[in-house]
Amino acid sequence: MDRVTSCFSGDYPIAALRRFALTAAAAMLAAALCVWTPAFARQSLEIDGQLAPQVEDQLRKLAQDIASADAADFGSTATARHLLGLLRSEGYYGASIRTGRRENGVVFHVAPGLRFEIGDVEVHTYPDNPDAAAIALSASGLEIESPLRAEAVIAGEARALAALQEGGWPDSFAEERQVTVDHNTRQAQVILNIETGAFSRYGDVTIADPLWRPAFIRRLAQLEAGDPVQLSALRDYQSRLTNLQGTARAQVSLAEPQAGSDRRDVSVELMPAAHQVVEAGFSLSTSDGSGVDGAWTRRNLFGGDEAITVSAQLSTLEQSIGGQFTAPHWRRLNQTLTLIAGVLNEETDAFDKQEAAVGIDVTRRLSPVWSGGVQLGIDLSRLRTNGAQDDTATVALGLAAVYETRDSTTDPTRGARATVQVTPSVTFGDIQSGFVISDANLRSYRRLGDRLVAAGRIRLGGLIGASVDAVPADERFYAGGGGSVRGFDFQSLGPTTADGRPTGGRSVVEASAELRWRGPGRWGAAVFADAGMASERPTPDVADLRVGLGAGLRYHFDFAPVRLDVATPLDRRSGEASLHVYVGLGQAF
Repeated sequence: MDRVTSCFSGDYPIAALRRFALTAAAAMLAAALCVWTPAFARQSLEIDGQLAPQVEDQLRKLAQDIASADAADFGSTATARHLLGLLRSEGYYGASIRTGRRENGVVFHVAPGLRFEIGDVEVHTYPDNPDAAAIALSASGLEIESPLRAEAVIAGEARALAALQEGGWPDSFAEERQVTVDHNTRQAQVILNIETGAFSRYGDVTIADPLWRPAFIRRLAQLEAGDPVQLSALRDYQSRLTNLQGTARAQVSLAEPQAGSDRRDVSVELMPAAHQVVEAGFSLSTSDGSGVDGAWTRRNLFGGDEAITVSAQLSTLEQSIGGQFTAPHWRRLNQTLTLIAGVLNEETDAFDKQEAAVGIDVTRRLSPVWSGGVQLGIDLSRLRTNGAQDDTATVALGLAAVYETRDSTTDPTRGARATVQVTPSVTFGDIQSGFVISDANLRSYRRLGDRLVAAGRIRLGGLIGASVDAVPADERFYAGGGGSVRGFDFQSLGPTTADGRPTGGRSVVEASAELRWRGPGRWGAAVFADAGMASERPTPDVADLRVGLGAGLRYHFDFAPVRLDVATPLDRRSGEASLHVYVGLGQAF
């Protein structure tokens, strides 16, 4: 305490404070010069010698990136080391760089020298196996007298390793590679060192879980006993097992080799997902009314990932109950069988309907993004339209193609989904006709930043083969409402009777654009524009489009967002409401 007290005795504090103020000012000035001077400084590269054009571009870009990232270090020896590292990674092992200063700037004098080449390539396998080494060397693609580029050598090593992992050595991994440079010949010897393990062939697929049919699990493997093991095939098998509804996690591994053999059994471990799942949803709209829906699903009924779902909906417009049975990988891989049955009662301004329907649907995944399907459906309906009652039976054969790259079904932020469906139909009973319905939808999503997503939707539909009056009212096209064009009453955009009741049309066009913002927490917001119209003509007419504008709030749960949207007609006409409110689970599209 005596020393501390003495420091603040007499006139000393004033002098100390003065020195402190001068020191702080000098430090601030120095910091300002460090920060601002390079921002106005000119930078340049002077290259003395031949340099591949693409390498020169990379070199200049690297210098600019370093200057932007840390201007205070620009022109330092550290920057020169970065530039020299780039040159060497491109094969310029004899390069040198000098730094110099000019008025208000820094210059790098680059002497690249001659580019080094690959003089020899070898693959060493452990344990020593000439056949494996030859396969890896051929697959590497590293050519003698090609430029000695680090990226090319690393890519060649990856190709060599993949060839072994796909050719019967699934346990292969790369050890440290050796690259020896000879400055006299300007050539390098590249040695790839790969630990291969033992050569392996497929044995049996084994699973001990009694919840699954072994034959079903084995069929998903698509592995022939006795074939050389392929690491990618094992990964694909594990992915197929993981994607089953009845599994929470799947693990595929190779057992130890059988005694005196190179065959290894494929061991499967499955962690089951919940056998029963209950889902629920809700909606509320000033145009479409309110409603709740729910579904109960029982998974893995017979040990082949079959599922049965019972669903029900109770809303202002529709009351329904139905069942669905699905059998994945039915008869062949990536093919799903779905059986559907249900009854519903629907009451709208255009028609009232009671219906019982059954259907069978077979879909097949053709590639990671494409799938196709065919559906046969039969429905018995009683329709009441403008006081008239019609009892009909309709048989429809739907053909569909789907393109899917979205990253989520409830809240997508990138990718697209496109569907095209063509449905020839024949109606019997009080209405007898034949017609073909075509319906195409495209939805696209693109990230504009960390918190901003642009979403777009377009739909085109058309009906040919019969007039409007010859087609049951529930098979016609309608537009307007929460799932169509927000800001307008349900089914209100299209042909109407003299008293204003919608009659439906032979074509429809709809489009939406939405900008979605996600906040740092769970809240978000959106602005949108919807447009659409149904028409009596067999092809849509964009000249008749009506437009609705709106904005909304989002609250994001872990499984899906809850949305609240408010929309208004752009050119409101007499009798139309000025605002409509929509509440629902999940994004609008």
